[in-house]
Amino acid sequence: MNTHDKLIELTHAEEPARQLLERLGWTYVPREVLAVERAHEREVLLKARLARALLRLNEWLTAEQAQRVIFELEHINATGMARNQAVHEYLTYGMPLDVDASGGRQTRIVRFFDFDHPEGGKNEFVVTTQFRVRRGNERGDQEDDERVVKPDLALFVNGIPLVVMEAKSPSLLDVWKSKAVRQLRRYQEAGPEWHGTGAPELFHYNLLCVAHCGAGAAYGALGAPENAYFEWKSVLPYSDDEVRRRFGVEPEGQAPLIVGLLSPATLLDILRDFVVYEPERGRVVKKLPRYQQYRAVKAAVERMLSGRKPDERGGVVWHTQGSGKSLTMLWLATKLRRDPRLRNPTIVVVTDRTQLDQQITRTFERCGFPAPEHAPTTRELRRLLTTGAGRTVMTTIQKFEEALTPPEGELDVLNASEDLVVMVDEAHRTQYGILGARLERALPNAALIGFTGTPIDKGFKRSTMRRFGALIDAYTIPQSVADGATVPIYYEARLPELAIEGPETLDKLFDALFGHEPDDVQIQIRRRFANKETVAEAERRIEMIALDIAEHFRTRIKPNGFKAQLVAPSRAAAVRYAEHLRDFGLSAYPIITTTPNDGPEFKEARELNQEQVVNAYVDPGGEPEILVVVDMLLTGFDAPVEQVLYLDRSLKEHGLLQAIARVNRRFSREKDGVPTEKAYGLVVDYHGVSNHLEEALSAFEQDDVNEAMRELEEDPAAVIDAAAVQAESHFKGRDLRNLWDCVAVFAPDATTEGPFKVDRFERFNADYRQLSWIMDRFLPDARALPYVDRLKGLTEIRAYVRAQYLREDADVNWTEVGAKVKKLLDQRIDAHVRELMKPVSVLDKDFDEKIASLPHDEARASVMEHAIRAQITERLADNPAFYEKLSERLRRIIEELRRGLLSAAEACRRMAELRNEVESEAEVASQHGLSPVSFAIYELLEPRDHASADTGVLREERAPYRAHFDDHLTEVARQVESAVSRHMVVDWQWNLEVQREMRRDVKRELRAAGDFTEERLDALASQIVDLARRRSAR
Repeated sequence: MNTHDKLIELTHAEEPARQLLERLGWTYVPREVLAVERAHEREVLLKARLARALLRLNEWLTAEQAQRVIFELEHINATGMARNQAVHEYLTYGMPLDVDASGGRQTRIVRFFDFDHPEGGKNEFVVTTQFRVRRGNERGDQEDDERVVKPDLALFVNGIPLVVMEAKSPSLLDVWKSKAVRQLRRYQEAGPEWHGTGAPELFHYNLLCVAHCGAGAAYGALGAPENAYFEWKSVLPYSDDEVRRRFGVEPEGQAPLIVGLLSPATLLDILRDFVVYEPERGRVVKKLPRYQQYRAVKAAVERMLSGRKPDERGGVVWHTQGSGKSLTMLWLATKLRRDPRLRNPTIVVVTDRTQLDQQITRTFERCGFPAPEHAPTTRELRRLLTTGAGRTVMTTIQKFEEALTPPEGELDVLNASEDLVVMVDEAHRTQYGILGARLERALPNAALIGFTGTPIDKGFKRSTMRRFGALIDAYTIPQSVADGATVPIYYEARLPELAIEGPETLDKLFDALFGHEPDDVQIQIRRRFANKETVAEAERRIEMIALDIAEHFRTRIKPNGFKAQLVAPSRAAAVRYAEHLRDFGLSAYPIITTTPNDGPEFKEARELNQEQVVNAYVDPGGEPEILVVVDMLLTGFDAPVEQVLYLDRSLKEHGLLQAIARVNRRFSREKDGVPTEKAYGLVVDYHGVSNHLEEALSAFEQDDVNEAMRELEEDPAAVIDAAAVQAESHFKGRDLRNLWDCVAVFAPDATTEGPFKVDRFERFNADYRQLSWIMDRFLPDARALPYVDRLKGLTEIRAYVRAQYLREDADVNWTEVGAKVKKLLDQRIDAHVRELMKPVSVLDKDFDEKIASLPHDEARASVMEHAIRAQITERLADNPAFYEKLSERLRRIIEELRRGLLSAAEACRRMAELRNEVESEAEVASQHGLSPVSFAIYELLEPRDHASADTGVLREERAPYRAHFDDHLTEVARQVESAVSRHMVVDWQWNLEVQREMRRDVKRELRAAGDFTEERLDALASQIVDLARRRSAR
C-alpha cells in the first residue's frame, strides 16, 4: 500500500475506530507500553493484566494459582479450531482447578470474566494499535519485520485478545473488504497457502475478527471466508440519536458495528451466550450471531422478564427463511438457560414434522447445547413436562398434542409453573390453533414463543397469534436480501402450453401433447387421461419437460457450478423424471417416500441410500446435480449450492414460500478457477403456479410478500440494454474503444482526496456489477449475446483502472463475473489489451519503451506515478528516510499537476528523474563509501531541513545524488553501524535485553558526535534499532 493510502487508512478507519472504542469504555494503551509488559513478541496474552484480573474475579485464588491457570490456558493440547473451542469453553464456563482445602483437595471453578456485571469494574477493556506478534518458535529462523504480524487494532479483555481488527483505506473501493479479510486469514494461517506466514497463536483466544475501512465494516469468526464476513446494522442498546449525542458520530459506515457489536457489555454477552461450533462436512465451523438474531433473542428475553400474563411473555419471531432460524432458537434457549432472572426454566421445542424435529435436535446437539432430551413415548413426554426444572425437551406437534390431552381420570393441568417456555417452530401451521386451546388447559402459565420463516398470514394474525402474543421481531425478505443474508429469487414460466394450471383448457393441453396422433389414438388417450391431474403425469409431457430442464440446466446453471431441485407432481412422476434426466446425461435421483408394497418401478428409489445421496448433493463437488422430490426436502432443507427449483406441482401459501426458499441461500464457489458468487435464485415454473401467483399468496398481506419472487423479464434485450446504457453513461462523450480516454474519467484532479476519483469508480463498478449479473441470468439466450462485446469493453476499462490505481497483478478481476460470463468474455479480450492491464514496474527492462508507447503525456504521467509510488512503498522499510523524501517529492509533483501548475510533459520529466533516484540507492551509498545499512542510518541522521533541499539530482549520466555529502555524518553513520553490528548475536531480534544494550550503544555514539539533542537521541536510537531488525534477514 502506498504512503497516501496508508495515511487515509489511518485517518479514516483506524484512528476513528480507536477513538470510538475509547468513548465506548475501552482504554487505549500504546503498544510500546504493552511491549514492556511482555516477555517477548510471541507472547499474545497480557499475563500481568490477566493475573490481576483472575485475583479480582476469584478472591480465593492465590498468585501462584493464578500463574497455574495462565499456564494451563496457554498449553491446551490442541490446535486450530479445536484449540479455539477448548479455550472458549474455559472462558465461558470457567476452568476447574484443584486446590487444597481444609477437608482435603477440592475442585473450584476459576472465572475469567465478570459476565453479570460486565462494566462493574472487575473487567479491564484495553485497545491497542499495531500489536506486534512475532511468528515462529521461541528459537526459529532468522527474521525481519516481515516475520511480524501487526493487526491495526487488537482488543483485550482482562489481558485476553478477543478481537483482531484490520483497517483498510476506503480508497480501495470494492476490494477493501477482500484485502482486509485476506490479511486476517493470513494472520490466522487459515489455508495451506498461508502456512508459516501468520501468527495463529494470536487467534487461540479469538472471539471475532473485524475488517473495516471507515465507510464500512464487517465481522467474521475464526476461519471464516470473505463471504461469511457480515455487516452489523444495529446500534442497540442505543438509538441513532443516542449514538450521535453520546459518541459524537453518525450511525453509518463502520460506526454501527463498533457501537453495536464491540461495546464492552455486548461483546461479553456474545462471548458467553452466542457462539457455537458446528460440524459441517468433516470440519468444525465457528458461528456467530447476525445482528437480527441477537436483536430477536434480546427482545424475547426482555419480553419474558417484563410480561405478567403468558401472552405478554411470549410472542412471534418472523425471520425469513435462510437467515438462521434454528440458530436463533438455539441462542434463545441458551440465554433462557443462563439468565439467573429466569430461574432455569424448562424449555420445550416443538416442530410439526419429524424431519424438522431431527434437524433442530441435531443443531442443538452439534452445537454443544447441554442435554436436549427426546421423549420416545407420550407417557415419557408427560413425565418430562411435570418433573423438575431446567430440562430441554425436543418433540413433535403430534406427540405434544397427545401429551397435553389427559388420559381418563387424570387432571387437565399438566404443569402450572411459570418457569416453562414452549418454543414452536413454523408457528404458522394450522394445527397450532388447536394446540393453543390445549396449552391453556395443560400448561396455563407457560410462555409460548413462535418462530416462522414465512410471513404471518392473515388468519394467523386474527386467531392463533393472540395466544402466542405480539410480534417480537421481524426480519423480512427485502431486509435479508439487502443485507446479503439471502439472494433475490426470480421466477420464469417455461413451456406454458404444457402448464397444468392457467387459462389453457384441457383440450389445448391435449393438443399440445397428443395433437400429432391419429384421431382414433386420441380417443383412446382421452379415456385414459380424464383430467389435468392425470395429464400431468403423461409420459410424453414428462419427457418434453425433462428435455427442456436438461437443456436449461446444462446451459444456464451448470456452467457456474450450481445445482437444482425438481418438484414432481407425484412419486411415479418423480421416478420417471429422474430416469429421463439421466438419459439426457445429467446426474439425477428421486428422493421420495416408498413402502415395501410399491411396484417394481419404485425399486431403485426404495433401495437408494437417501442420506448418502442428499449429503453428496449438499457437497458442491459431489453428485447428484439434480434431486427430484415430491414433498421431501421442501422445508428445512439447507443446500446453499442449489440455485434453481424446477416446479411441476401445485403449491401455494406457506408451502410455496418454503419451497422457493430452497434457492435463496448465499453461496460462492470456485468454478474453472473463477470465484463464482450465487447472485440470485431461480424458480422455473412448468406447472402454471406463476399464472396465479397473486391467488397463491393471497393469504398474506401484500407488503409482506412483494419481494418473495421477482418475475424474470420476458425480453432480456430491453433489461440488458438499459443496464448497459447505465454502465456506459459514466463515459459520456468518450470513445469506449479508447481505454486511456475512458480511464481518464477517474484520474485525480485538484479536488480529489486520494490517488483517483474513488466515488466515481464505485458508482461505475456498481453499474458494471449489475450488468454482469443480468447477463448471467439470461446467457446463453441468443438475445443476450449481442451485449457480450459491450460488457467486454467495460470489463477492459474496469481492469485497466484497477491495474493503474489499485496495482492489481491479475489481468482481469473476475470476482463479480460468474464462470459462465467469464468464459464468453475471456476469449474476446486480446493479448494486447491484457498487456495493458498489467501494472507497470520501474524494474521492467522495457519500462521506458512501455511509457513511450502510451498515447499521451497524461497517460504517461499516471502510469509513471503509480509505478514509482509502488517501488517507493516496497523499499520504504529498507531506508525509510531516503524513500520518504522521494515520496514527498512525488507528492509535490502530483499536487502541482492536479492544480494545473505543471504540464503533464514536465511532470513526466521530473518523474523520470525521480525514477532514476529510486534506482540509485546502492550506487549513491557506494560512491560515498557507505554500505546500504550505513547509508540508511546516514539518511536518518541528516537534519530534515538539509535533507529536503534538492541540491542535485541524478540525470541520465548518473550524477551524484547530492552536490555535498556531510563527511562528519558519514563517519558517524559508519560508527553507529559498527555499534549495532557488535550486538547481532544469534536470535538478538527476540531478546529485549540485547536490543536495550544496542540502543544504549547507539546513543553513546551519537552523543559522542555532539550533533543531537537528548530528545532526538532517544528517537534516533529506536529508529536505528528498528531499521537493523528489518534489514537483518536481507
